Amino acid sequence: MFDKLELPPLKQEQQKDLEEVFEVPKRVQPTHNIPVCNLQLRGYLPQQLDFFADFARRAAYHLQMPCSGTVPLPTQTSRWTVLRSPFVHKKSQENFERKTHKRLLQIKDTDAEVVDRWVKYLAMNVPSGIGMRVTRFEYESF
Repeated sequence: MFDKLELPPLKQEQQKDLEEVFEVPKRVQPTHNIPVCNLQLRGYLPQQLDFFADFARRAAYHLQMPCSGTVPLPTQTSRWTVLRSPFVHKKSQENFERKTHKRLLQIKDTDAEVVDRWVKYLAMNVPSGIGMRVTRFEYESF
């Protein structure tokens, strides 16, 4: 009776929308190549970090901001040892390790107000377990 679940065929518009979700995010080409903002993402789960970096790149595209690709930064590994039992059983120890993965996105040739709006949007939608560090660059005219 319930051998196979048959779904109705997708319309052509729905098929196109579904294909766009799985594409590489589109990019706006920079005009002058002047960096305006660096967004550094940190987290313990690399899959979750890559997913949010992809979300940030898509948001930058829809705000017409030239955004670099996701640059993986070196992974920081911290290790520590804890005694299982004190005094006589000092040799019985346990080792722990935590890896912090980092990604970098760079925004170029964009107005400061648009960058602020983008950062606020990302801060509202950031999942738990991911930290963001934003570095803004300001240039003055002569």
